[in-house]
Parts: sequence; structure tokens; C-alpha cells
Amino acid sequence: MNIYKVEDHPTAQKEIDCIMDCSMILEVHIEKGNFTKAFDLTKDMYKSISVLQKLIKEKESHQQLSLIVSRLASIGVDSSIVTKYLDNKKS
Repeated sequence: MNIYKVEDHPTAQKEIDCIMDCSMILEVHIEKGNFTKAFDLTKDMYKSISVLQKLIKEKESHQQLSLIVSRLASIGVDSSIVTKYLDNKKS
């Protein structure tokens, strides 16, 4: 779970649980020849994996921004200036 931001742990766990549940049910549907249901489950798993990948990218971006802010602070730039700049970029 350390690959996600702490505040994203509940969401990440929910998606991981979904993937695990789907994978168990997927096996049953494949054995029974219910390939339409099996395919739908793979789509659900794909959605969950996509969410997990997004959460990882968000943590990486957050870490990069934190590093930049730290570097700027080390050369005397006030972090509130950086925050104000980033807030304006979002708008």
C-alpha cells in the first residue's frame, strides 16, 4: 500500500478487493462456459486496475511537486508563492 498516498489507501484497497473478487468469480464463469459474464468481469477488473494506476501516478506527481517545493524553499522561495502559482494553474 505504500505505492499510494495515505488518503488513497481506502480507495486502493476497495479496487484491489474488487479485482480479487472478480478473479475468483471469473474462474467459475470460465469453467461453466459463461464467457459473456467472464468478459464483463474482465472489464470490471480493467476499470479497477485503471483506478490503481491513476492513484500511483497521483502519488508520483505529488512526490515530484514536494521535491520541487523543497528545492525552491532551499534557495529561499516561499512555498506560499509556489502554492499560489499552482492554484492559479488549476483554474
